[in-house]
Amino acid sequence: MTPGEIVPLSFNGGLVALSFLVAVLGSYVAMLAAAGIRAETRDGEIRIGYILIGAVAMGGVGIWSMHFIGMQAQNLPFEVGYQLGLTVLSFLVAAGLSGWAFWFIGRERFTFFRCLTGGAAAGLGVVAMHYVGMSAMRMPAVLLWNLPMVVLSAFIAVIAASAALWLAFNTQNERQRFGSAVLMALAICGMHYTGAAAGTVVCTAAREYASLQIGGVMLPYIAFALSAATMLLMRWHLQRASRRFRARTARRIDSIIESAPMASPGRLPGSAPGPG
Repeated sequence: MTPGEIVPLSFNGGLVALSFLVAVLGSYVAMLAAAGIRAETRDGEIRIGYILIGAVAMGGVGIWSMHFIGMQAQNLPFEVGYQLGLTVLSFLVAAGLSGWAFWFIGRERFTFFRCLTGGAAAGLGVVAMHYVGMSAMRMPAVLLWNLPMVVLSAFIAVIAASAALWLAFNTQNERQRFGSAVLMALAICGMHYTGAAAGTVVCTAAREYASLQIGGVMLPYIAFALSAATMLLMRWHLQRASRRFRARTARRIDSIIESAPMASPGRLPGSAPGPG
């Protein structure tokens, strides 16, 4: 295409579906982490491991990996690279804000205000990651932004993320957790593809970039493979943590039973001794 031409907005359906699947996987493991945080909070403590799992699963896999798979899904007539420093920064933004949202909601008793605040942080994490990631693009084109669409993308992310976090800290079974993961994935993908529609790609003359870049057509598949491996490791860790929690609870119950006063034969527990 010649400089000044606008690239029509279109996507590869297979990669769009793959990006949604990655977002669901990351969100689901984050929901499991939320269940662990909730259980630990009831027990009077909160372990940093669950916060890290939620941050990496939601921010690193659900948001970050989904973004770069979604970017490769957009049909462009040229190859796109990504500036390494901004790409790393986009990961840290997504994981950092996601982790903070889990920590803020889970550190004390769940309230609607805490959910809204955490949802705003998680939603803004999606938005910030997206636009920092977009700024990392290195291509023979520029992006012209539609401000109302940018605002709409942020609104979608914050509202849906708040709803998903409310579900995450109030679900009781696997079906509900999976539903909240799907809702969070819809928030991530809805924000991403609305944000993609907010930017008009206008071709320019080819340019040389001196900074280190990553990219290529294999990027979405590499991101998916890394996401799958990360999910398996996190699931294994969560299962171990769950077994430790059940064992600790069982020990406490045994301790309570053993410390309870024993009744003498023929006497009810707690009854006063009779005369004589």
